[in-house]
Amino acid sequence: MDPRQARGGFTLVELVISLSVVGVLLVILLPALSSARMSSRRALCAANQRVLGEAWTGYLESNQGCFPVLYDQAAWMYGGVRFSRVDGAAFLDHGRPLNRYLPGQHLAIPAEELFHCPGDRGITGEHSGVGTGRRTAYEAFGTSYRANTQLIGPKSDGVWANQPLPRAAITTAASRLVVMGDAAWYEVREGTGRLAAWHGAPDAGNMLFLDGSVRFVTIEPRPDVGAAVFDPLAPDLLFPRGE
Repeated sequence: MDPRQARGGFTLVELVISLSVVGVLLVILLPALSSARMSSRRALCAANQRVLGEAWTGYLESNQGCFPVLYDQAAWMYGGVRFSRVDGAAFLDHGRPLNRYLPGQHLAIPAEELFHCPGDRGITGEHSGVGTGRRTAYEAFGTSYRANTQLIGPKSDGVWANQPLPRAAITTAASRLVVMGDAAWYEVREGTGRLAAWHGAPDAGNMLFLDGSVRFVTIEPRPDVGAAVFDPLAPDLLFPRGE
């Protein structure tokens, strides 16, 4: 037979072996790729919150060291975006107090994207309320990050009854006091039965602390002792340093 007339190609056995090798590689690589993607989203989420932490610092410096008092959906309306009714595009809602203190330049992403956690899959659950339904928290509230209303919500029984909370009145260490974070913190702490597991852990998320640090921490339902504190007036002795 003339070699020039021979046709190249795979035999059935070679094809089966090749497909088997590809399948094994996919089984090995897919979990690693998924983990890398999750780690990247977690890192971007933490970077967003660090910039928002700078905005909180700017707000306090410009308002005599006092937090805002919000009466309507304080957990979400501290800052964030609205969506155009024409094309659905996001734009900063200038009626929300924190937005005025966002850095105006030198940002790697648009300012409105700072409020969008790339892992945001919404707040879901069958046993206690509908959460955000099919929407993400960002789509539902204009921000993925839920603020600590102990800092910005009105109080009737605290030392600042319906008055702005002064930074100087806070007794909890700044490195322990949560300012805001991934929505999971509220769902776990309050035992709502809903889920906001955006980074692979149902009871953990990125949290912004009053000292400006962002840490990925595990939340417990109303803990007596722990690293993450939500009560600004909690005596620091309840949360000994070094834990």
